[in-house]
Parts: sequence; C-alpha cells; structure tokens
Amino acid sequence: MKLQPWLCALTLAGLSGQAMAADIKFRGFASFVGGLTPSSSDTLYGYDDKVDFRNDSLIALQADAKLDEKLSATMQFMARGINDYEPVVEWAYITYKVSDELQLSGGRIRIPFYRYSDFIDVRYTYNWVKVPQPVYGFEFPGYDGLSLVYNNEFGGWDSMLQIIYGQFNGEISEMDGVIEDLTGFSWTLNRDWLTLRAGYVFSKTSIHVEALEELSAGVKYLASFQGGQLAANLNSFADDLRPYRDSANFGGLALGIDHNNVLFDAEYIRYEVKDSLLAETDAFFVSLGYRAGKWIPLVTYSESESKAPDYLLQRIPVGAGNLLLGPATLEQVIAGAVQATETETKLWEVGFRYDFHHSAAFKMAWTQTDDAATGKNGLLRFAVDLVF
Repeated sequence: MKLQPWLCALTLAGLSGQAMAADIKFRGFASFVGGLTPSSSDTLYGYDDKVDFRNDSLIALQADAKLDEKLSATMQFMARGINDYEPVVEWAYITYKVSDELQLSGGRIRIPFYRYSDFIDVRYTYNWVKVPQPVYGFEFPGYDGLSLVYNNEFGGWDSMLQIIYGQFNGEISEMDGVIEDLTGFSWTLNRDWLTLRAGYVFSKTSIHVEALEELSAGVKYLASFQGGQLAANLNSFADDLRPYRDSANFGGLALGIDHNNVLFDAEYIRYEVKDSLLAETDAFFVSLGYRAGKWIPLVTYSESESKAPDYLLQRIPVGAGNLLLGPATLEQVIAGAVQATETETKLWEVGFRYDFHHSAAFKMAWTQTDDAATGKNGLLRFAVDLVF
C-alpha cells in the first residue's frame, strides 16, 4: 500500500490528534548505507564500481496505539532509498490481548520465515550491514491475515509460539504472485545465552515468471498441432512448467549464542514450489563475532544451492520428446531449462560494528561471493544504523 508524502503526513497528524482517545507512541529506525564494488566487472546486490548511497538506505516510523488494556493497533511507514523514499505502509494490524500469555492480531503482518523476520529492517538490532543474502535473499512482504502468539515458559525456557494464516496478492521478488491458504508456525526458545528457533510455512502459490510463461505457451502451441491424447498430455505438461496454485513450503532452523562476549549465529532454510520448473533451494549461514567494548568484529560464511527439478524430464509425454520446439527438440529445450535452474552461491563476509552512540552504530563489511552463474564478485559497504 503506497502513500503520497502529504497523505502520510496528514495520517500521522490525525493520529496525533487522537492522542486523547488512545495512548499513541511513535518510534522509528533508519539505515544510511553506502557501497561500491572494486571494479566495473563486479556487480553485486545492485551495486557497481560507483558509490551508491540509495540502494540499501531506508527510514521508517511506527505508530503504536493502545486503546485499552486489551486492544491496540500498529502501523509502520517505510521509505526506501531504492524506491525514491516513497512512503509505504508495510505493517498495519490490530491486536487483542486474550490473556497475559496469548494475543491475536489481524491485518498486514510480516511472515515469520526467518529468525530475524520481525526486525529484518531494524538493522541496529543485529551486527551485519544486512542479513546474509544467500539465506535472506528470498524477498517477501507481509501477508494479510491472522497471527496468534503464545508466550510462556516451557521446561525452564522462555517460549514464544506463533501460528499464522492468511493470503497475499502482490510482488514476490519483483514478480507478480498470489499466495493462498498461507499457513505456518514459528517456535522460539530462549534460555540464558542460548536461542533456538524452528519455523515452517506452506501454501498454494502462483508466481508469474515471464520465462516460464513463455515456455509453457510454446508447449501449448506445439500441442495445438497434435491430436488426441498426445495434445491433452502436452497441455497438461505445459501447465506443470509454470508455478500456478502449486504446493509450496518453507522451513527453517536457527541457533543463536551470546556467551562471555562470544557471538555465534547459524540458520538453515529450505523452500520449494512443487510440480513446477522452480528449483528446490537449500541455504545456510554461520557467523562468529566477539564483543570487545563498543566494537564487534565478525566473520560470516553462507551458502545457497538450488537443485534442478530433473523429474520434469520424466514427465515429457511419450512420443513428444523429438517434436521440434523452435530450432531444438522439446526434450532438448526442457533439459536446458531444467539445467538453468541449478545454481550455487558461496559467500564470505568480514566486518565490524562500532556503537558510537547509545542508539546508533557504525558498520563496515567486505563481502565476497562465488556464484556458479556470475563468477566472483566483491562488495564494500558501510552504514550507520539507528533507532529513535
């Protein structure tokens, strides 16, 4: 949901005018980020060899309105440099406190894919310039629906269980998508210096991938010249190539340690869209840091691997493999498309954080990636993160 700047200002002014009817608190966060690659042949995460100050910069303002002891409302306005700082409402939900342990929320809410999902944009809360992209590169906005959160103790651990249900219609990683029957949970356990987390989300997913739409249309065109069962089988196969109302799932595990100034983080994820020409992806990162006063140096390794859906080659209808689709046979075209989905990315990052203010930190990081498709690329980024 996008708002013009004047409408955003009027909205906030209106909220302030209602302060007598509700207890309204404002808080915000911002990140000012610059970066560049070492040469014109390196490109990474939207950066090149010219210094860029917009790509990862952002500023946000959140309004929390407490109507009474049980009912509250939250709205978050986000302005990103890459979008010319146009204000967007990213969160907008109401919460009803059923009891001291249980609360129910409804509206536009962040999907709890990752350990850092709820505060992924509040970069002051973690030590990287940005979270490791081989794991967190699956960009996804909030969903529209319900969230049930239960906080309590579990065997001497602080426990938070979240269950979600809803849907989404909008952009997924810059592609049009529709998510139906989005259902999932996340469970976080914390005890002293140790944090454990597990999460799982599943849904019916449709994503408009232009290359897959064109390939599917080509197979349907080929089917139009056939007859009988072969034509029917080709049309069915064409539908298998595109992610339309297919079963999708996303699972993740995370571990966090903050003990005697030693900081260790690890996270593993897997996601897939079944019965489509989208690869199953596994990714993880491990990060080690040390708190030395106001300084935190850290090193991170991350890896992502997408496996080609070879099973689609076995689904080519009998008698259709040698049919020409352009200059190549159908089997050759599908084999090439399947192979193109197989990728592997490795990332090393070294950096540091310096807390020069009680609510602001300076960070710098050198990132080196090795991608099977694009080769090796480097990136230097520096940032100031703050909360207010």
